[in-house]
Amino acid sequence: QALAHLTRANITHVYLSPIFAATEGSTHGYDVTDHNVIDPTLGGMAGFLRFCAAAKAHGLKLLLDIVPNHMAASSQNGWWRDVLKNGAFSPYAHHFDIDWSAPRLVIPVLGKPYGEALADGDITRADHPVWGPVLRVPGHDLPLRPGTEGIDDPHRCHEAQHYRLTHWRLGRDGLTYRRFFEITGLVGVRVEEEAVFDDVHRLTLDLIRDGHVHALRVDHVDGLADPKAYLERLSEVSGVPILVEKILEGEEALRPWPVVGTTGYEFMAAMAALFTHPKGLRDLKAAYSTLAEDDPERLIAAAKEEIARVNLAGELEALTEAALALFAEDLSLRDHGKATVRDGLVALLCAARVYRSYIDGAVAKDDRAVWQEALANARETHEGRAPVVGDLAHLIVSPREDQRWRDFITRVQQMTGPLMAKAVEDTVFYRHRRLIGLAEVGGELDPDLGPDRLLKVANTDGLAATQTHDTKRGEDARARLYALSDPAAAALWSTVWPSLPGDVPEGLRWGLGQMLFAARPLDDDPAFVERFCDAALKGVREAKEETSWIDIDPAYEARVLEAADAMARSSDSLAPLKPVWRAGAVIGLSQALLKTLTRPRPDIYQGTFGWDFAMVDPDNRRPVDFCAESELCERALSSSLDTLIRSFSDGAVKARVLLEGLAVRQELSQALQNIDVQAIPITGDGAGGLFGLACKGADRTAIAVVATKPLAVLDQERLTIRPEALANASIVLDGPFVERFSGAELPAGPVALAPFFGRFPVFLAVNRGL
Repeated sequence: QALAHLTRANITHVYLSPIFAATEGSTHGYDVTDHNVIDPTLGGMAGFLRFCAAAKAHGLKLLLDIVPNHMAASSQNGWWRDVLKNGAFSPYAHHFDIDWSAPRLVIPVLGKPYGEALADGDITRADHPVWGPVLRVPGHDLPLRPGTEGIDDPHRCHEAQHYRLTHWRLGRDGLTYRRFFEITGLVGVRVEEEAVFDDVHRLTLDLIRDGHVHALRVDHVDGLADPKAYLERLSEVSGVPILVEKILEGEEALRPWPVVGTTGYEFMAAMAALFTHPKGLRDLKAAYSTLAEDDPERLIAAAKEEIARVNLAGELEALTEAALALFAEDLSLRDHGKATVRDGLVALLCAARVYRSYIDGAVAKDDRAVWQEALANARETHEGRAPVVGDLAHLIVSPREDQRWRDFITRVQQMTGPLMAKAVEDTVFYRHRRLIGLAEVGGELDPDLGPDRLLKVANTDGLAATQTHDTKRGEDARARLYALSDPAAAALWSTVWPSLPGDVPEGLRWGLGQMLFAARPLDDDPAFVERFCDAALKGVREAKEETSWIDIDPAYEARVLEAADAMARSSDSLAPLKPVWRAGAVIGLSQALLKTLTRPRPDIYQGTFGWDFAMVDPDNRRPVDFCAESELCERALSSSLDTLIRSFSDGAVKARVLLEGLAVRQELSQALQNIDVQAIPITGDGAGGLFGLACKGADRTAIAVVATKPLAVLDQERLTIRPEALANASIVLDGPFVERFSGAELPAGPVALAPFFGRFPVFLAVNRGL
């Protein structure tokens, strides 16, 4: 039934997040334990083949998510288990990014220091029913080195292993393998090696050759040693379209890789730029800056240095040693000491403004520009470190026929991504709360506002996403926050937030209030209070100010949870903002329509045909009732526009907009293969708050017009625009068109928009073609 629903909605591909065997109880599949086995909990190969047959019967293709960068550092992973058992003699020893120069492989899984764990009996000898003799610690069974099975004393047995068990806190500064970000439970894979590539992709390529998989999504492409070489090989052996999960910063362009495009974070950033009101944002800034730090650059600089020196201390130490070894070869550089080089690396790496460069031996113009900009930024912010940062930047962009230099530059580039992600996405975006809808993956806290970013993204390939499993809030929650940036809404907000309950810092109360405003359901949800409290707790731990995942402050967290609970139960506290909620719904509909009509393919996240006000994961990964969503879509198509508007809280109106846009896209699919997206002129009084987009193919054109600042022109009773507010705003058509929501036939020439927006909050017209 779910597949039939998707087909009726004109969905073309079903996206499968990783389906390969993962650790027991995994909720996401990115902790892969076997790349060549489909997870039994998903039905295994038999279940997958049944799904493929059903999808094919409904005309649906499959987009498969693969995870080449890392695997689970768990004994459930057969390759990892063999490495634990046999060390450097394992056939998989070089499948993982392990520093084999270290005496033993450090495994930070103990809940307390080793001596305490040993004394408390946490480390014991045991027999696993499948693996045989093991060392058992809480939550882990680790195989024994051959020949050590007869050592009964746990400590003596441990000392004879290829691995060394440590307190989990050692993961930040004593690890001997590359992690995914700062997660010690995920070990980097050396997929750049031909044999490893083959072992990782064997089943994936079989599924492609057998016609079951039609496109690939590559997770965390920036974590790879050489993304370009990897993608070239994957493209050659797979022969299918490839999408990469890649965040582009500012004006950064995707490198000329053999891929279709990215997974679409740029489209989310374009929506923020289009719908955020500059005047209201300035008003919010003026108010928020009296409560908390509001300088994103200063916050980011501080967070980056903190993450580099604390969370990524082990990676920083390894880079420091590598740089010192290379400096020692040059008499003019050998006087740089360890502390100086470490400080210089922190300054330079933290000054980089993009996730990574892509130096692979040669240094392209774009890569040199990345480090020239980083050097300039570092010199400006860290004057005292200027000489060493200059030498380090020169070292990075000066290729050598030296494996040590290649290893160094690879590690540099593999560190900038985690540094950016952990400092910005996972720290500053929780600390900075001026307008939390801008604190989104791939977003900017002080973006350039207006339609230019959308027009650029609209003419690229890849996906147009407004929500993914990694976003910090649902697409319609974000739309509400864009509406909150209206000057009138910002003024209302200034009267509402101080009255919200909770004994927490004012900046946090402001942020929790915005989260409540964004996430409040339109219908009853008995689980909302608990969900809201869980998201609030995650937010303060990620912010790493008064508490964190590593150093929990129980008293502070209790205050936060008490405040969150009180806020979520104070149903009337946000009542003055009801008009802003309705303006947010109009923006949500506008966002949905625009997503369907640009060159990148619209990505409809699971369950979002209706309203989605989800909070950060795991809230946005809750199970979806596809039967209910199918019924919602059927109701959306069978109901009148007036009914959809009057009962907008059930989400059918959003489903109608998406379904109409997807239907137009399907009808024009051939004509729009070489689509050209342009802004269209809107003239007349009242045109200032409207934006129009023309998607032109060979002889077919689709035109969308939306209200970007709807609060000031919104009808007080209905989810529509007051006709008098648009006055004589009009567009000019170059031939006969049909407006899809009303069915009205439009002749060539000027068309007044007020009558259409007075009946429905978005406008979609399609020409008849030849």
